[in-house]
Amino acid sequence: MWKNIKKRWEHLFEENEPELTSEKKPLQYKTIETKMAYRYPKSHTTDTILKRKTVHKDNHSLDQHQEEHAEYQDKQQPFRAQDVPSPVHGFRSRSKRVIEADQSLLDNHDESITEKQTDTSEKEKVEDEPIVEGESRSASTPPVIEEKKQQDNEMKSSKTVEISKVMETRKKDKSERKASVKPINVMMTPRDKWKHHNQRKQPTQQNKANHHATKGDTQIQKSVPIHLLNDVEQTEQQHDGWVNEQAEKLQTTLRYFNIKAKVVDKTQGPSVTRFEIQPEPGVKVSKIKNLSDDIKLNLAAKDIRIEAPIPGKNTIGIEVPNLNPEPVFLQKMLESNTFQESTSPLTVGLGSDIEGQSVVTDLKKMPHGLIAGATGSGKSVCINTILISLLYKANHEEVKFLLIDPKMVELTPYNDIPHLVAPVITDVKAATSSLKWAVQEMEDRYAKFVEEGARDINRYNEKMKRQNRPEDHMPYIVIVIDELADLMMTSPQDVEDAICRIAQKARACGIHLLIATQRPSVDVITGLIKANIPSRIAFSVSSQVDSRTILDTNGAEKLLGKGDMLFVENGSGETKRIQGAFVSDDEIERITNYVKQIASPNYLFEQEQLIQQVSSSEDTDELYQEAVEFVLDYNGASASLLQRRFKIGYNRAARLIDMMEDNGIISGQNGSKQREILVSRHDVMNNN
Repeated sequence: MWKNIKKRWEHLFEENEPELTSEKKPLQYKTIETKMAYRYPKSHTTDTILKRKTVHKDNHSLDQHQEEHAEYQDKQQPFRAQDVPSPVHGFRSRSKRVIEADQSLLDNHDESITEKQTDTSEKEKVEDEPIVEGESRSASTPPVIEEKKQQDNEMKSSKTVEISKVMETRKKDKSERKASVKPINVMMTPRDKWKHHNQRKQPTQQNKANHHATKGDTQIQKSVPIHLLNDVEQTEQQHDGWVNEQAEKLQTTLRYFNIKAKVVDKTQGPSVTRFEIQPEPGVKVSKIKNLSDDIKLNLAAKDIRIEAPIPGKNTIGIEVPNLNPEPVFLQKMLESNTFQESTSPLTVGLGSDIEGQSVVTDLKKMPHGLIAGATGSGKSVCINTILISLLYKANHEEVKFLLIDPKMVELTPYNDIPHLVAPVITDVKAATSSLKWAVQEMEDRYAKFVEEGARDINRYNEKMKRQNRPEDHMPYIVIVIDELADLMMTSPQDVEDAICRIAQKARACGIHLLIATQRPSVDVITGLIKANIPSRIAFSVSSQVDSRTILDTNGAEKLLGKGDMLFVENGSGETKRIQGAFVSDDEIERITNYVKQIASPNYLFEQEQLIQQVSSSEDTDELYQEAVEFVLDYNGASASLLQRRFKIGYNRAARLIDMMEDNGIISGQNGSKQREILVSRHDVMNNN
């Protein structure tokens, strides 16, 4: 019985134990979490550090002796900086502040010494004096103090004089050291080298500044400002729809004539648009070139030009005029990078190509140019563009002009500019003489090259610059002939000979020739002139013959006029189509007026002098004196007699007879009778 009760009792406890354990388990987890948790300290939980209180010390007053001793210690002689040569700079001039500080320290030290001496002397005298009854101390001290003050003032003045003398001697010693002592075998820093170099340059720069100041303070800037040219106007852009429409028409035209080709590219320029056609293999180029009239008809164009093939490409170019041509302004061209980056003083701008790029050339590379085209095609504007470009690029000391203008109106605005060798020549006879002067100048320049051992003008000028001989600097000369046909009509042989000689030899001596004509025929542009002038500019002409005369190829007859040109540069056989830059008369007038203010012209000769030389050469003959002597010896005169004697033509012999008659040597013609001698040899000798 008790066993059963015991079993039941134990069974009850065994059932309650899992419940207790299950209840205790979450409590164990909670205690574990609380043990693993970590709480960071809150802000401002640390104890504040207590600062120590400053201990107050009583400042005990010093007695008079200790104060005097402290003042003397405070006013001890400071450290003096001595002059020691620097291993880098040597003896250099010290700043004034160091000298002034040194002097002030000396003065303060001397004052402290004198004050100390006066105080000690007064104490000693006061102690040594016997005290007398009935007399106060104050009655005996004033005269002694006054004497001491006088002595102190005298000592101070003497010491200041000595100090000033010492400072002067120091300055003299420093100046002598500067002049004599220099550091030897000392490496200089780049900064010191730069300073030393600038110190050497200072006197020369001052002399140059004084030299320029004497010329005048109101001298105008040599470079011509760009704002004198007209601003670039915004024009209407070409419509892409028109270009695409023309390309489709061109494609259909080629398909109608059974030509297997396609339009691969379109380039729009200021005046024309170029369509690039790529034919399929087996299609002849001549087959497309023969369709120029049919293409012009279908495109309804004024005129087209076919470039077959385009140099450097496997395509054929067909150039069609734009509906609204865009003008090319000179200001935009002069502001281009190609013109600004060029260092040559003979850089000139011509215009803009089909791709819109500025075309700039150098007269050194040309070296001579032929400009030809019909009337009103743009020759004179092209010449003005070249001259204005030279005025912007070079000053009057680098480039000189010789302008020949038989038309008398095109180049006259350039009169009185400092670039001119002579005034603008308008007389035909004077023009021939000026070309002969250019030939003589060429010969003189080559003679100078031989003397100096130089091969060309660049080496000659560099040598003059190295030898510091600016007066022997040789400028370039640009000769411009606006109308060659007029000169060739008056004296063709002399003009052709002079032009050929200049074109053959003058490149190395810096003389360049630009010839313009409106009649590009064979009698004006002869074979010798064409052979010696490689660079050519062709404007619109009337026929293929004229185009071949200028360029040796066709194409100029297809140009549109108004500055549309073909340019063939020296060394390149390809022709480049350019829209020339436009310069108005107002722009030319503004620029020339500004250039005239820069300097006054320095003419080498005048037009009237050339005319007088021509007239005098025509009046006199080389054989005149010999003919007079022969007539006096023979005692008779006739044209046939002079022909046989001097082996000359009838015209020259007749001129000699007429000159003798005008001078009163022989009588006039009297029928078939012989002319009489009116003077003797003695009279002729006296007249001469």
